[in-house]
Amino acid sequence: MSPSKHHILLLCVLVLTGMLLASGCLSNQQATAATGTVSATDLTYYTEQNPPYNFEENGSLQGISIDLLELISAKMGENVSREEVRLVPWTEGYQAALTQNTTVIFTTARLPEREQSFKWVGPIYPYINALFARPDSGIAINNSSDLEGYRIGVIVDDVAVRQLLDAGVNESQLVYETDVFAIIEKLESGEIDLWAYQKESGRYFTWQAKGNAYAFRIVSTLPPLEGYYAFSRDVPDATIQSFQQALDSLKAEKDAAGISTYERVVGRYAPIVGLAHLQYLTEELAPYNFEENGTPTGISVEILEAIFRDIGMNRSREDVRIVPFAEGVRAAQNGSTVLFSVVRTPEREPLYKWAGPFTTGRIVIYAPMDRNITIASAEDLNRYRIGTVQASVENDQLADEGVNASQIVNGPAPEDLLRMLDAGEIDLWATGDLAGRHQMLQTAENPNAYEIVYTLSENDLYYAFSEDVPDMLVGAFEQSLQNVRSQRDVQGVSEYERILYRYLGVGCTRQTLTDADVMALVNRTAAEVEKNAAGTFRQINNGEAPYRDPENPGLYVFVYDENATLVANADNVQLVGINYRGKTDVTGKPFRDEIIAGAQENGTGWVDYVYSSPAETNLYSKTTYYRLTEGSNNETYVVCSGRSKGCEE
Repeated sequence: MSPSKHHILLLCVLVLTGMLLASGCLSNQQATAATGTVSATDLTYYTEQNPPYNFEENGSLQGISIDLLELISAKMGENVSREEVRLVPWTEGYQAALTQNTTVIFTTARLPEREQSFKWVGPIYPYINALFARPDSGIAINNSSDLEGYRIGVIVDDVAVRQLLDAGVNESQLVYETDVFAIIEKLESGEIDLWAYQKESGRYFTWQAKGNAYAFRIVSTLPPLEGYYAFSRDVPDATIQSFQQALDSLKAEKDAAGISTYERVVGRYAPIVGLAHLQYLTEELAPYNFEENGTPTGISVEILEAIFRDIGMNRSREDVRIVPFAEGVRAAQNGSTVLFSVVRTPEREPLYKWAGPFTTGRIVIYAPMDRNITIASAEDLNRYRIGTVQASVENDQLADEGVNASQIVNGPAPEDLLRMLDAGEIDLWATGDLAGRHQMLQTAENPNAYEIVYTLSENDLYYAFSEDVPDMLVGAFEQSLQNVRSQRDVQGVSEYERILYRYLGVGCTRQTLTDADVMALVNRTAAEVEKNAAGTFRQINNGEAPYRDPENPGLYVFVYDENATLVANADNVQLVGINYRGKTDVTGKPFRDEIIAGAQENGTGWVDYVYSSPAETNLYSKTTYYRLTEGSNNETYVVCSGRSKGCEE
């Protein structure tokens, strides 16, 4: 056949193919055979509820894989929207991709056993499965042999099944479900001992089911995997290559900050990435945040470092910049910034997203003692020139007190205001009580020459995030802050308590609870334990009333066995199952041993120690009432509850 005839014949074939496609005479599969490719918009996409990769929020699909899919298809010159993705139970989508043509299932772990079942595009992002257990189970998994005998809940066709079998778990140990909430219910009821599921998703579904993402304890993790888009085998290689090239391009292209489009997407949902992209700004406000020997330090800076470690971020105090507060405010309002320590006021509420509080401080008015200034009421403030840091909360609070703007003198930093106070350029200085005292110790000729003449307010301090920071990242930061507050080391002390103790020592609080309140809760709980120990402990660990007072969360119950192992805690279920024999408070007092010994010797009594409160920030002296009781299971327990001590005690 001559070249000209060959070209004419090829042209006729292409024209005929186009006509048949337009008239609907060819199926997708026939079209693929004719053209050697298939459009991204002709594929059927399946996904599941599996944050942070793919999940539904407010009626719309979100997640790393969802956002990347839209960007990948756009780079291919096509537009696959998230509305076209079908959200189904994992087993349904997985089986569809195995048995139907032109399908895609994601996010899918790529395993040797699955390699020939699909064609692959990725990797998208690492994938880690974990083993969850009830906090009171006492289960410890140090190696794969420890899994022997445990009943493990799994989702049909989930990658965790293969991982467990490869680890030596017997098939008979696996309890299969297609619904994750059915597994959670079985774990809660004791029908299964462990639940194998993706780590972040497991926390998410636990939060949905129980209102507490940490209601179950992770006792082990399985080897990490990579998540991919898995295409049915009939999808042409040319289509697969186009998808892969588009994803690779998203990973390679970088913006002016040196961050790739792929990293930007991942950063919206993965805290370890997204939080690392933010700038962290603070001011000179000791002891919360200040510079020492050229390095940022203070309560909020050390807590921030602890949060970085909890998340697994490669960040430290060296990544914090100290700037004038007004500059920090401008940066936070421009985006991608965390500003701290910030008082949360009604005026500021809509300007930021908030994480905290992490501690409490008073805003006060300082005056030189030799001036003999007396402030009997807010009206008296208008007789004086009052110095404040520019753009600080003190400006708002003075305005709320009715102070005329003409009486307020702004300065850039605390040291400037203290100098102005000494020089007589201002009469009063509005600042945090501890911050002002710290500045006096640092720079005043006589730090004891000043006195507090008025208290404007007592405020909680927060980390303030720019409005453009995704809610998921702020939520992860908040959860890590709670972890820093609640998780305890081998001595039984949280890092949060150690930080506060170094800078603030032990405080006191306004008293809202009485000894009678505490004793009544202990006695009521002990009576229930005597009737139904297991059921009562389950209700306590769920934080249910009356074991945790919904109106006053500082009133809650906790229970030890005679070996000082915590078997129930209405405030912090993460502590359950830990033996506290020999562990102490932040001052070194082994108060739990004293509780157990006192209960065994006297039946009831009180023990004082230092502890943090769920109802308030900072460290307080606490007094706890205990009672020895025999449970319905014939085991002996010590039921406890306490209250923070008042300043007058």
